[in-house]
Amino acid sequence: MKIHYYTAALCAMALSSCITYQAEPIDLSLETEEWAQISTMLCQGTHLSREKMLDIGLLLNRDLNQARLKVAKSTSVAEFAGLWEDPTISFELERVFGENITNNAISPGLTLPVTGLPALSAKIAEQYQESDYWEMRAAERRYMMELECLRHRIMVTHTKLDVMKKRLAVMQDEQEKITRLYELGEVDFGAFQVATQRLNDTRRELMELETEHLRQRNELIEKLGLHPAVGDIELGGHLPHGVPGTVSAPTPDLLLNTPSLLAMQAAYGASETELRAEIRKQYPELGISPLYARDGGNDKVSLGFSFSLPIWNRNREAIARATGDRALKQAELITEWCKLVQQATLLDNEQHLLHHHCTTEFTRLKELENAANHQEALFKLGETSILELAESRHVAYERHITYLDCLSELLEARCKLQYLNPTFNQQ
Repeated sequence: MKIHYYTAALCAMALSSCITYQAEPIDLSLETEEWAQISTMLCQGTHLSREKMLDIGLLLNRDLNQARLKVAKSTSVAEFAGLWEDPTISFELERVFGENITNNAISPGLTLPVTGLPALSAKIAEQYQESDYWEMRAAERRYMMELECLRHRIMVTHTKLDVMKKRLAVMQDEQEKITRLYELGEVDFGAFQVATQRLNDTRRELMELETEHLRQRNELIEKLGLHPAVGDIELGGHLPHGVPGTVSAPTPDLLLNTPSLLAMQAAYGASETELRAEIRKQYPELGISPLYARDGGNDKVSLGFSFSLPIWNRNREAIARATGDRALKQAELITEWCKLVQQATLLDNEQHLLHHHCTTEFTRLKELENAANHQEALFKLGETSILELAESRHVAYERHITYLDCLSELLEARCKLQYLNPTFNQQ
């Protein structure tokens, strides 16, 4: 009876240590209210600096937070992976009719992992946790690169708007003067029509650029994870004056430490460990079953052993699946490596070409601006016409817009190349 009592007490203690379910209902109204409050608090101030923009994005971006939850999940799994199977216990009650005899037996069971599968299971969980961690780091760097590229595009668009608005204000004054001269017969219809069409085209370009600017701002708010109620946010900082220099491309040795590659290396290591585990599963584990029985008033104790016989199955299906998974992970790793090497080389070539184009455009812009200033001086002296002055101004304006477009492409190429380098300190 004491054995039965202790057994019942042990089972009760085991059940009491089990984890119980706890519901977590979702209140979307409350979530939205808190989201709006946090967004408003983080966006206080007149301008959003680069550092603050990155901090807000890393804090609120939904995709990054999901990646962090994935790491937290794999970390929790790794903490408890590799535990032995719980022991079992069985009871047997026998009633012999006609003899008025009742026999009972109790038999605990324990599986000894002689093949080392729990240790392999723990290692697999650790490797997947490492892979998830580096995937999260890769997602963060990719996100910050995209965010900085978007910031550069917004700043370039904002500068283009300022240049375009100033030019449009001057064009309207030019159009008034040209119209008066046309009415007086001093300007022919062809020149008047060209000036009018140029003014209308610039107005249309301004509307298109304002639409693009709004789209970029909305994209920034969405990418930062902010509540749309924050409205327009102003970015701090300025575009570089002149042409920024090129950045160094990462060497193949540096690319070996790229987070995305490290994540795939950890995943490939996990696939190898999984294959080893599946191979070991074709060998039997040792099961031990001690038995205590009460038979006809006599106490009996025995010890049993059990193991499977790998004759037909031998876990061949799982081994084939694990072998294929390892081959796929290997191919993905090699593909990622080749992609990184190609990306570094192509981006380096692209930035040097864009740097050359940008330098050429900037030099030409300064020449045209000087020419336009010279025409201004001549116009004040009455040595040139309004048509020639308007032409000189507009050529310089178009070159300015072209230079800003080229500068935007150069800044984006530099940004991508910087974040491709794992030693780049983005903060």
